[in-house]
Amino acid sequence: MNPNRTMHFALSFLAGTLLLWGCANQGAPEGGPYDMEPPRLLQANPEVKATGVTARHFVLTFDENVKLSSQTDKIIVSPPQREAARITAGGRHVNIHLEDTLRPNTTYSFYFDDVIVDNNEDNPLEGFSYLISTGQRIDSMQVAGRIVDALTYEPIGGLIVGAYPSAMLQDSTLQKVAFPYVSKTNKMGYFTMRGLPDSTYRVFATKDNDANYQYSDRSEGLAFSRGDYKTSLLDSMRTDTIRIDSIVRRDTLYRDSLVTRPYTYYFPNDIALRYSVAQLQQVGMERYSRLDSLVCHVEFLTEVKELPRLRSLDKPSSAEDQLYWATAKGRSVDFWLKDPELIARDSVRFTLTYPKTDSLFVVREQTDTLLFIKPQVREKKRSKEGTPEPSPLQLTIAGAKGLRSGTPSDSMYLVASRPLEAFPSSAVRLEVREDSTYKPQPFTLEVDSLDRLRYTLRFDRAYGRSYRATLDSAALRDIYGAVSDSTAYTQQIQKEEELGHLSVMLQGIRTNALVQLLDKNDAVLLQARASAVKSDTTQLSSGASSAEGDKMLKDLLAQQRGQVVAPDSLPIDSVQGKSQPIESCLVTFRDLKPGDYYLRLIVDEDHNDEFTPGDYPTRDPEEVYYCPQTFAVKKGFTSEEKWNIHAVSPFVAKPEELRKVKPDEAKKKREDKNIEYYKRWGRKRN
Repeated sequence: MNPNRTMHFALSFLAGTLLLWGCANQGAPEGGPYDMEPPRLLQANPEVKATGVTARHFVLTFDENVKLSSQTDKIIVSPPQREAARITAGGRHVNIHLEDTLRPNTTYSFYFDDVIVDNNEDNPLEGFSYLISTGQRIDSMQVAGRIVDALTYEPIGGLIVGAYPSAMLQDSTLQKVAFPYVSKTNKMGYFTMRGLPDSTYRVFATKDNDANYQYSDRSEGLAFSRGDYKTSLLDSMRTDTIRIDSIVRRDTLYRDSLVTRPYTYYFPNDIALRYSVAQLQQVGMERYSRLDSLVCHVEFLTEVKELPRLRSLDKPSSAEDQLYWATAKGRSVDFWLKDPELIARDSVRFTLTYPKTDSLFVVREQTDTLLFIKPQVREKKRSKEGTPEPSPLQLTIAGAKGLRSGTPSDSMYLVASRPLEAFPSSAVRLEVREDSTYKPQPFTLEVDSLDRLRYTLRFDRAYGRSYRATLDSAALRDIYGAVSDSTAYTQQIQKEEELGHLSVMLQGIRTNALVQLLDKNDAVLLQARASAVKSDTTQLSSGASSAEGDKMLKDLLAQQRGQVVAPDSLPIDSVQGKSQPIESCLVTFRDLKPGDYYLRLIVDEDHNDEFTPGDYPTRDPEEVYYCPQTFAVKKGFTSEEKWNIHAVSPFVAKPEELRKVKPDEAKKKREDKNIEYYKRWGRKRN
């Protein structure tokens, strides 16, 4: 073989191999961008908005294989079905089979929300609904709105929303007749009820724990309004934005653009209801036991408001104060036995008289016989030699916790572990530090009317002062003869310049204003009642229009800064040309630690110092308002603010920082699935 030809062949082979190797390492082949398109309905049998339907089986056909997500409870069938409809997916089809007999002249609405997704990428077909009618026309009206918690204004998902035609509604209808039309709230509390005849409705929402599509028990809670809602529609145009993805956008001829399409608006679309559960606390005894030879313990269903009475069946002629000593805390009551014979017995019998609710939730006096059996005594561990046994009587002195701690509004109290034989105020030595020495501080001693093991030391505190309470050993003795150990407690009050004050003028309300100071977690730190103030009536000058213009500019600038618009000027009487007085009241929180605070106002009509929920049909939930503004309290300053409680709708006023339920972020993330692919594609093109 010619050596030149051999060499030429070898070089050619080597060059070809290197070329192939270089091509093979340019990068892994791309499978293309993710499929971001949701399934598209191709055909329905019967067709969408078909009339005269008699079959109970419906088939929806899509342009790709589909499945139902795990959240099938989002599917709403209206009118509600006594037996749940069977809805399944297979291949490109979704099958609907109704178990109930079809009602004549009725529009059936099937709302899937985002339950239908494609088989591979789980792209949801959002807001999908299907309508058919057994009559000769489609009822296509809709009502929409939102349900929130009546106190916190947090949206409530999973509530059944029902509507009755106003003409058929009576007070007893809710508990006797199932909702004729239903929907369900999503995570953000929104609902849309479809397939309604054109009429006037009353709308309700409930937990529906027993799945009977009606408000059958007050424990299910209820959102309601006493107003009627008349359905209507408006055929108009809607402008949408057509998004061009980043690949096409590289060509300067293609940009995001606007397109206008025919669109039908349905009303009402802004129903706003507040949900609450009626106060139906069961009052009565829950359990009882004998903790040891000394203590008979009784627990109740609710917080104890008054000490119940025990009467001994073993010693019926003995006075109660000779047999036991009672104290209560929360839902529990402890009866400390005093009689040596009862203490020694393995079991003791008493009758207990206490309040109890009957089947109609009427509170009546109840008397039960209780047998308290002494538990078996476990052998105590022996202490080391030379170590003294601790006294069974333990005393603890402490102060307030939280926002009041270390301020002039702090408290000081003593808690005993066992009933005291006596507690003279002379047993406690309270001193205030002045300069470098401690001097006696006058005080009064007050025992709690229920928690009789708790004693409060009452005295006036001054800024920047330090107070010390001491109790010498054996200063106190319990009813069984045990003496106390020594104890001490020091309380430091902050300087005035380290604290701030908040004073808020509330506009739009004069009485029953219970104002709560909140932290960033929406927790109540303090609450106080606002006091009424006088509002002057002022005659408007001829320059009122100019003042209005200035105010509009001021309000606009305030809104841009995210502030609350609290109008300084009084509202205008259009007939008389005079201003009207604004109802106002004032609330002040003193000695606050520096930080950001929020306000919530409860219109406390029953004066029980707490929010009272609604109880249909007799009582609406008490009105609640959140202030949209954050109040920054600074050291040494008094912040004077105004808050017009009606300036912003209470359904949108709650500050974003306090909201616990946030919009679903998963839907936003779907838009970003192809970012990495587009980046890789762009680098190849460069």
